[in-house]
Amino acid sequence: MPEISLTPQMLDRFIGRFGKEKIAVLHSRLSLGERHDEWERIKENKAQIVIGARSAIFAPCNNLGIIIIDEEHDSSYKSESSPRYDAREVAREIATEKNIPLVLGSATPDIETFYKAEQKKITKLTLSKRANNSNLPEVEIVDLKHELAIRK
Repeated sequence: MPEISLTPQMLDRFIGRFGKEKIAVLHSRLSLGERHDEWERIKENKAQIVIGARSAIFAPCNNLGIIIIDEEHDSSYKSESSPRYDAREVAREIATEKNIPLVLGSATPDIETFYKAEQKKITKLTLSKRANNSNLPEVEIVDLKHELAIRK
């Protein structure tokens, strides 16, 4: 996930579906002890699902089956501190090396991802409806030049 603030919401959904014992959480707001405990659970195969922010891509998963990058367009996947890395690029390398799927999820994909999908270099999957069949928000296209001209 791009932001730690999204972790509780995502975590609740996964716990509801898979149970707490199968899930490990990694992010910078954990204490060193908590982070160590989660790291060990992952390393010892006690957790089958890892949820976390950017650094979770380095978790010691022994039996990796899929990598999902939610809100892949978000710039926070790029580390600004040393060592600098882009978690999306690291995920691509790991997925290629392990021959596993990489899912880049976004309602507004990064332009590079969108282009690769249009060029059929990656597979584009489209969701035709929202979770819980909720309605899509209304969208209105507004010509700002026209709107500004009216206000003058």
